[in-house]
Amino acid sequence: MELIRQAQTLWEQGQRDAAVAALTESVNGLERMTGTAASGDTLGLAVRELARMQMAQGNVGKALDLLVKDEPLLANQPDVWALRGNAAQRLGRHSESVQAYLTALKLRPREGRWLAGAAVSMAADGHPTEAAELANQARELGSLSPEVAAFLQQQGVSLRQP
Repeated sequence: MELIRQAQTLWEQGQRDAAVAALTESVNGLERMTGTAASGDTLGLAVRELARMQMAQGNVGKALDLLVKDEPLLANQPDVWALRGNAAQRLGRHSESVQAYLTALKLRPREGRWLAGAAVSMAADGHPTEAAELANQARELGSLSPEVAAFLQQQGVSLRQP
């Protein structure tokens, strides 16, 4: 945990490459230590933070590769699945994005942001009816922004009125 905090401090100080390098080293070490209960949770936090930093630097493909590689170790962590859905979506891999978001939602069903994310990729993947169902659920939870709703409607998704 201390290494994660140190990397976050480096990031906040503008030393982004150093932060990513420190977290990469930390993740590599944690991957070797897997098997203990604490290491899995810590690995999840470190992977999630490293992937976020990589995405912020524009290295979305690297982030997705990391999330896919560590899937067997982090399969029960919904935040990791949602981040994977977001990364796949940014790369235009909408089918993969939908599957990742739906996996996250199985673990934490009422997460509106993930419903909205899944709806966007579902629409982009050519499934407007299913996208509408997800988007309407997100709206009921207060997590469907007007911008996302407008985008979905442009994609042919029929949304219920608020």
